[in-house]
Amino acid sequence: MKRVLIEAELPLVQVNRESAKEKSLRHGHISTLHLWWARRPLSMSRTVVFGSLMPDPDNEPERRDLLTKVGGAAAFEHSKKGGEMLRKELRSAWPERPPRVLDCFAGGGAIPLEASRLGCEVHALDINPVAHLIQLATLDYPLRYREQGEGGGYRLIDDLNHWSEWISSRAETELAPHFPKPGKGRPAIYFWCRTMRCPDGACGREIPLLKSRKLADSGRRTVRVDLTVSGDTIAITVAAGKPTDGSDWTEGTTKASSVTCPACGTTAPAKEVRLYAKNIGFGARLYAVMDVAGSERTYREPAEEELRSVAEAESVLADLPDTEDGTSAVPDESMVKSQYRRYANLVYGIDTWCGLFNSRQLLVLGTLARLVREASHEMLAAGMEPGRARAVSTYLAFALDKVADYNSSFCTWAASGEFIRDTFPQQSIRMAWDYTEVDPFAGVSGSWEGSVDWIRRVLQHLCNVDAQPATVQRGNAQAIDYPDGYFDAVVVDPPYYDAFQYGDLSDFFYVWLKRSIGHLYPELFRTPLTPKNAEIIENRADKKSAEYISHNEFEARLQRALNEIARVVKPDGLVTLVFAHTDVEAWESLLRALRAAGLVVTTSWPMRSERESRPTAQVSAVLGSSVVLVCRVSTAAGEGFYDDVVRELEARIANRLATFEEMQLVGADYFISAIGPAFEVFAQYTRVVRLSGEEVDVDELMVLARQSVAHHAIRRLLGGENVSVLDARSLMYLTWRWAYDGEPIPADEAYKLGRAFDIDLTHLARPGGLIAKTGDSFKLLGPHERKNVKVGAVPSPIDVMHIAVQLHDAGRRNELEQLLGASAMGTEPGFWAAATAIAESLPDGNRERTMLLGLTGSRDQLAQASGRHVGAALAELTLFDTR
Repeated sequence: MKRVLIEAELPLVQVNRESAKEKSLRHGHISTLHLWWARRPLSMSRTVVFGSLMPDPDNEPERRDLLTKVGGAAAFEHSKKGGEMLRKELRSAWPERPPRVLDCFAGGGAIPLEASRLGCEVHALDINPVAHLIQLATLDYPLRYREQGEGGGYRLIDDLNHWSEWISSRAETELAPHFPKPGKGRPAIYFWCRTMRCPDGACGREIPLLKSRKLADSGRRTVRVDLTVSGDTIAITVAAGKPTDGSDWTEGTTKASSVTCPACGTTAPAKEVRLYAKNIGFGARLYAVMDVAGSERTYREPAEEELRSVAEAESVLADLPDTEDGTSAVPDESMVKSQYRRYANLVYGIDTWCGLFNSRQLLVLGTLARLVREASHEMLAAGMEPGRARAVSTYLAFALDKVADYNSSFCTWAASGEFIRDTFPQQSIRMAWDYTEVDPFAGVSGSWEGSVDWIRRVLQHLCNVDAQPATVQRGNAQAIDYPDGYFDAVVVDPPYYDAFQYGDLSDFFYVWLKRSIGHLYPELFRTPLTPKNAEIIENRADKKSAEYISHNEFEARLQRALNEIARVVKPDGLVTLVFAHTDVEAWESLLRALRAAGLVVTTSWPMRSERESRPTAQVSAVLGSSVVLVCRVSTAAGEGFYDDVVRELEARIANRLATFEEMQLVGADYFISAIGPAFEVFAQYTRVVRLSGEEVDVDELMVLARQSVAHHAIRRLLGGENVSVLDARSLMYLTWRWAYDGEPIPADEAYKLGRAFDIDLTHLARPGGLIAKTGDSFKLLGPHERKNVKVGAVPSPIDVMHIAVQLHDAGRRNELEQLLGASAMGTEPGFWAAATAIAESLPDGNRERTMLLGLTGSRDQLAQASGRHVGAALAELTLFDTR
């Protein structure tokens, strides 16, 4: 069984650098074809597929040459030339036929696209209808219908241009009466807010629900709105500049879901606001308009004819015709009500898909959907081949989806950059009190032409790929419809528990695709919403709901999929999995599932897969790297003895972490990436046993791995200083700070970290302790957050450190010298090395970092002065109660 390149080495520095950059690329990248969640970078995907198929030269000069080519092909702008170079290498290694590759969780199509670029015979599978359409539009249509047109361009792009203009001219004419132009420029952005009645009956005014008063706060313009009471109403006026009355324009009438009336000052708490929304329903108010004239933008209050046009749109909306199969013109389907964690609108009674849009937005989208359908019929009437007509219509439907994404009542305004945030800035819909509406033909973000242009750029890239169309199927990864041993490699990015609710998220687009191209894909749109019965996710819906999928059921479904993957790969083939999860239990479950499927990990690599600037609130979402696990069908049948495995584990982790350090991995990435090498060791044995014959569980093996990682990290952080002075509490504190900064971490992760140091977290959570429990998470407390810290006769160095920085910060120098002398920490290099390492692991501006730098900056003077107090009994020192 010949080793492949990915089992020997990869040019991770270059590939990770380009993958990180790629997450911010736009023009021509497939991420701009249609929104899909957790799509992996093309650079990473290309490298993984190539490395999984290319035999290792087993010769250092030849390997260096090959790695240089892989690294040189990593950049997105080099994807064509680099792909051709790597394809040539792969063709030489596979002279008889192209390698056959499967991705049965194909999602947004990154992995199969790069396999196609490399000349493989590619098979892409996904159960989700929206993902399936994205894959057809990425992996099949551009390669099938890319012949040259008369002008030298691609006919597929020419067709898209022609029919998008056909739709644009008709839609703009039909919708023009609903978008009057009262000013000198063209209205492009409309600013709306939801409204509710003041809960004080004596006031009863309609409150405009605004998150802030900012309209523009950029280097170009500063514009705000002012709220004034005028009789029984609260008027909204547009004004230039920041407020001059001393008011805070960053604040509106809503805060943490509560609402305060600007007229009488009465506040409705969040619970009352939710009840009002459910029982009565929010109103809506158009309060500002942005005109565009060339490069000039002007903000103003809406004109009377604009207010009238909004009211008229609702009556016209009712006249939109149903589709040929009787589907309503706009999506009246109910949302899955148990998904309130993903859709904040549900707790406010907004529970239908059309409820996410105002009437004029629905009129725009319903009109565009009807015209996409009409365009598809016209294409056929004009003699276009049906398959091509379906392809062009699909891209037009994707343009409609882009308009919907930027034109819902959950699109908010970024005043600092004067741009619209789309409906899905995260993998959920957040509540929007005020929102934007777009004129779809004004040429701004979210417009029809802008949406078509994004797709045009992607098609230019995809039509240029030298490959054959992939085999794209909608199917279930738990029952793969291929014979045993069919594939040379299976490369997948499997779902991660409840990280992404793909089906529920994609329903947003499914309901519009049904209305635009449902007649072209009747087999995909038989159900009201995306079918979810066989979806491999954990759905944390209410346990009594039909949508609930338990933790155990997810693992059972993933196990069935892994069993199928192991079945369809050749006995000497490779299975490569991309996995990114901070939950240790998830890794333990994956290791069990791989072993149960008969797959063993031969090597692993951490690869950059997430955009560094993405928003996050939990450590469970802050991984910047994925771990690529390289697996083969197991041939081992032996047992491993515990003591031998421990030694092997420590040696393997030390060796691999040295490589990871060259990639400048730190913190959570470093911890999680090191799990892969542990898998490599464990997977060699059917089971691990003690000399007594007792089997060691996967859970305990993972604790061993974490201990090895933690101790390796500590030696690295302390720079070779003697760490014997540091007890387990201090070592855990240092490791926690370095790995997770100041963020709370999930309780499971905290308990596992504690176990790595043989520490019971319940003791550390007591008054005066090191940690605090907040909900389902633990937070590590800094010295400025701890109260009543005391030291006993044998103090923990971390407690001494925390009291020391408090005393230093308070200017209590004599007591500080006594503490450092009596504890013997003043002259202990390991103590000072730990203080320095903790400070360096924290970001600039962090309070603890500032305190530690102040203390360590006086190290020499304090070490000398503390010598006068060496030998004093700490029990006699009562100064260090910092209450």
